[in-house]
Amino acid sequence: MSVHQLTTIVEQEINIFGVYISPFVVVLGLALLIFMPVRAYLDRVHFDKYVWHRSLADACILIITAGILVLIL
Repeated sequence: MSVHQLTTIVEQEINIFGVYISPFVVVLGLALLIFMPVRAYLDRVHFDKYVWHRSLADACILIITAGILVLIL
């Protein structure tokens, strides 16, 4: 799947049984797929020793990943 195809998917609303889903939900899904291996890597390098609140750091990394995807797509 090329970037152009992903761009057209992200620009359209998704209709599921008459309920329109925001294109940002697609971006969050892609960000979550990218974030899962990143989180596994951070677990291996004991990232939680370097942050105060691991869940908060994970949420921030997920939001940053989603923001980068929005800028790219």
